[in-house]
Amino acid sequence: SLVRDKGYRVRLEMINAEYPIPESKDMIGQAHARIRQLGLQGFVSVCTDFLSDQESLSRLSKADLIVFPYQETGESASGAVRYGIASGRPVAVTPLTIFDDVKPAVHQLPGCSPADIAKGIAELIKSITDRDERVLQKEKLANRWREQHRYSRISLRLYNMLTALKNYAY
Repeated sequence: SLVRDKGYRVRLEMINAEYPIPESKDMIGQAHARIRQLGLQGFVSVCTDFLSDQESLSRLSKADLIVFPYQETGESASGAVRYGIASGRPVAVTPLTIFDDVKPAVHQLPGCSPADIAKGIAELIKSITDRDERVLQKEKLANRWREQHRYSRISLRLYNMLTALKNYAY
């Protein structure tokens, strides 16, 4: 709603799998209630299904911008953000250490508060639309990151490490 209030005609597709625990069901219920409270039913969709990798990437690849607006987490790295990067679409993240390892490939939002996230999204929408230099540079870095982290490349690296360890052991 904060981004729409700034005059941007945006839609939000939330893709958040529901886990078989009460906390997950409660959080999704809160999200639906907030969507209704803000009158955003026509602008926000919520998918809580566990999707296949192919379906996840297909949905992500249709987005103009993928946002990971984490506010707090105990995780040390995000597997989800890698799917965003793999989709080939621009990815924005909040400034948390969970995203440090992908920093070159993503746009960093100015903060974790709703106002900071909305401000960052609005600025990115304009930059993406204008194809400004910052967006083009980040696109190149994201392409490089994707190339370096392809399964075929990583598997070859791991194979070579295992071979070297095997040869060293003998």
